[in-house]
Amino acid sequence: MLDQSIIEAEKKWAQLVVTNAKSILVRNRKIASGKLVNSVRYKVDSNGKIKFLTASDGKWVSQGRRRHPDRGVNPKGKFVASLKNWVKEKGIQGRGKNGRFITKQSLAYLIARGINRDGIKPLPFMKMAIKASIKQLPNILKSVVAKVARKKVLNAIAAVKP
Repeated sequence: MLDQSIIEAEKKWAQLVVTNAKSILVRNRKIASGKLVNSVRYKVDSNGKIKFLTASDGKWVSQGRRRHPDRGVNPKGKFVASLKNWVKEKGIQGRGKNGRFITKQSLAYLIARGINRDGIKPLPFMKMAIKASIKQLPNILKSVVAKVARKKVLNAIAAVKP
């Protein structure tokens, strides 16, 4: 188990990473419903292991979605259903050739077909945030480790005195 002050320093750095990740998502306009931005968080266990957590949508933003031109003719299943929910959340309303509104199901189908044809460019926001924040980790840990080492040395000296 690590000293509590080291764990607090890790939490401080992890919060910096979370803040950077959220700002990257906002800067790149990946805030459809706000669920992903609000779900970015961290956990630090008693051993000092840091785990960054996001909503399941984070996988698609980080990894993107590769092209599937062979599936572009007829996208279906959970993919179209999830896009239909997204269309509802965003309040997007499409129009057909004659100018009339089309159904949300049709719009979701058209978006799915476009994604299958073109794919979605990945945005590895957590990697980018960690890379930007890693430069500050030594500065954060340096002072804390020095304090912990000083405290342990003083305790060792006090234990030696009769």
